[in-house]
Amino acid sequence: MTKPATASEPGTTPASARQYLHELPSGSRAVVQQIDGEDEALRRLMAMGLCVGREIEVVRQGNPLILRLLDARIGVSGRLARRVAVERAP
Repeated sequence: MTKPATASEPGTTPASARQYLHELPSGSRAVVQQIDGEDEALRRLMAMGLCVGREIEVVRQGNPLILRLLDARIGVSGRLARRVAVERAP
């Protein structure tokens, strides 16, 4: 499980400014800020490269949500997308 970021840590976003993966429109880019929870499905996503600090792109919104990361596309269920906090990339 990842440690929740706090406002005092450099390069972090206050929780009130965060969005969750399921809220991003198709075509948007973001950086993963926090992953809430610890279960087998989240561990598999993390093993595929979805981890704090990683830049991702939403290829297609829906269920499953399709992400591009590390030159690959992965599908993420809506249930899991609600547990991944992100900050939009410029």
